[in-house]
This record gives sequence, C-alpha cells and structure tokens, in this order.
Amino acid sequence: MLYKRALERIIVYAAPAWWAGTANQRQKINSLQRQVLLAVTGAFRTTSTAALQVISGIEPADLVCEMEVALYQLKHNRPDPHFLGVHLESNQVERYLPSWAHPSTKHLVHWDQDSPDFDLGIFTDGSKLNGQVGAAFSVFDPQHSGDFQFRLDDHCSVFQAELTAIKQALLWKQQNRPHANCHLFTDSMSSLKALQKFAPKNNLVEDINSLLDGTISLHWVKAHIGVAGNEVADKAAKAASDRPSVDIHLGIPERTLKTSIRHLLLREWQDRWKDDNAKGRFTFNIFPEVKTNRCIDNPQLSQVVTNHGLCPYYLKKFNLRECNCRCGEDVDDDILHYIFRCPLLDNQRSLIRPGQSVLQILQDKHRTKEVKSLLSFLFLHQQDIFEQDPEDIS
Repeated sequence: MLYKRALERIIVYAAPAWWAGTANQRQKINSLQRQVLLAVTGAFRTTSTAALQVISGIEPADLVCEMEVALYQLKHNRPDPHFLGVHLESNQVERYLPSWAHPSTKHLVHWDQDSPDFDLGIFTDGSKLNGQVGAAFSVFDPQHSGDFQFRLDDHCSVFQAELTAIKQALLWKQQNRPHANCHLFTDSMSSLKALQKFAPKNNLVEDINSLLDGTISLHWVKAHIGVAGNEVADKAAKAASDRPSVDIHLGIPERTLKTSIRHLLLREWQDRWKDDNAKGRFTFNIFPEVKTNRCIDNPQLSQVVTNHGLCPYYLKKFNLRECNCRCGEDVDDDILHYIFRCPLLDNQRSLIRPGQSVLQILQDKHRTKEVKSLLSFLFLHQQDIFEQDPEDIS
C-alpha cells in the first residue's frame, strides 16, 4: 500500500529524534494521519479517527512513532529501551560484529540442485516445534552413520537453526574428515542465498564462509519430497528441539523483536478500540477486532460500516437537513434502514435480507456489489426518498 510504503515513512521520519509522546504530539500526528485515511476510505469527514484507522487497517500514527523509537533504541543499544511501558531486553539482541578480513580473501559461493553420488554426504536441517528450536545434521558415508543434534534458545529463528546446522556440519567435517570431498545438502534456500552475499552482515554466515573450502560442494534439496537423507535430518532436527537443555546460545533476531513489538502495538490498539468511551461504536459492533489486513476503500462501503452517510439519521444528527424517509417505517432512518428494511428500495434488493449482518454482506462479493448499487441509487433518488420537514422548507 502506498500509505505504508511512502506516506507513513514521511510522517514518522526521524521520529527517534523528535518524538516525546506528549498529548499534543499525539493529537497532531493522528490529525495528520486522519487526512490520509479520509482519502483512502472515502468516508465522510465526520467519521472518527479511531473508526477510520480500523476500517482502513492502518495502525494509529502515534503508536507507529512509539515503535520507531523502540526499534532505534534496540538497534543502537541504548540503555533501558522500552515500548508502551514494556522493558525490552536489548542485551540479548543478535548483533553483527564486523570481521577484519580483507575483501580479497572472500570467495564466491556456488551451489546447485544436483543429487550426485558421494562417498561422504551431510544433510542439514533446522526446526522450530512447539516453541522450541533445534538444529541437526546427518552424516552418510555413503550409508547413514550418525546424527548430531543441537538445541538452540527458544527465541531463535528457523533461519538461525538452518545456519547453525550447516556451521556445525562443517566444523565436524573439518575435525574428522578434513581432506575428504564432501557434498553438503540443505533444504534452506535462504541460507544458501545468504552465503552468496558479498556483505551478509551476519556472523553465522561469515563463520560458514570461512569454513568452506574446495573439498565441499553445496546442494539444495526440496523438502518433504522423500529424499532419504533430508528426511533423516528433518527427524533429527525435530528431536533436537526436544532436548532437555540448550546446547548453543544465540541472540534474539532483530526480526523476532520487531514481531514482538508489533504484537504489543496491536494489543494497545485493540485496547483503545475496546474502550467504551471511544468513538465509533457503530463500527465496533461490526469490527470488534483490529486487523491490518482489512481495508475498506470504497465510499459506499465506508458509509455502511460507519453509519456516517446519506440518510436522514445522519443529516439530522449533524444539523445538515431536517428530513425523514417517506416510507415512515423507522424512527432513526439510519443507513441500516436503507440497506435492509426500507420498502422504497425493495426493487434494489435481491440477495440482501433483513436477517443478515453487515459483516455477512462484506464477506460476499455479490452482496457487496448489491449494497454499493443500492446506496448509489439512494444518492441519485434522494429527492424522491427523503421527505423534507415542512418547518425546514418554510
């Protein structure tokens, strides 16, 4: 989305330098975000900012600023980093320590998808199961001769586990079969691509690169297609995750911390949205849960989910016009009256029924199309459907 990739980056630019989290800053930055959300959703300008954020699936800008500050504190190892009152363990973050190796000593890493015959073959794998992480490699020379298992910290990623398995396999080969030609197989293409980077900025990757020599050939194998060696390594990695104690300690990946911080942001956003004193309760009854994969970007649908639209209820509430529906069926004459009940629009309904919910309509593309058409018809024929108050006419 253009907003997330460009506009939000402009709004929160250099937030760690200027964001203090004051009430005035929060009001101003959410007001700025509001202008964009009105354009994205096509909603009426009287729609609350909280409702606009929920129907567009865009996080409150002040919370994004808080997140930017927290990420900066972690990345630059600032003392006492925190986010929304939660202390962040910066001393456990995986940090890259640049090596002093001369660039001329680096070599290109090649790998392929071949499955050659071998006298010595090693299959590696990493696994995360039930929140626990394991790495393993299995040695074949050429028959299966042994498995080597290592449990990692629970906060480690599968990517770290895959790289650890490769590193440990190369260390084993260096110590036990230093001069033998070896074919190393992995199902982690991300690991192989990381090894090909000239400046990976990852110490595990650099350690592996330093262990590679002319006796080692790297191969990628597709996972779970019945390759015997890969299946053995997969079972060993899963078993490694269940070992009683941690064998290898690694830092928390930056991506894992970002995910944790984002979960905290979503939790705070959800708490705000649940607040009984918050605005947008009509929208809350439709969307009680905040989500970032939701985006109502159609003016008619925005009217449906906010109840801010062309109907007597709205026009009277904001002193725009004194009028009622000519059908006289309801007292409120809100947007739901015209979607489900107004007899003047019966000819416009074929799929929409009174017993349905707004969410059911939005989840069905045919009903969604029908409600758009219905509200467009209402806009074009409002003079025939709305009955002007005689006092207002005079």
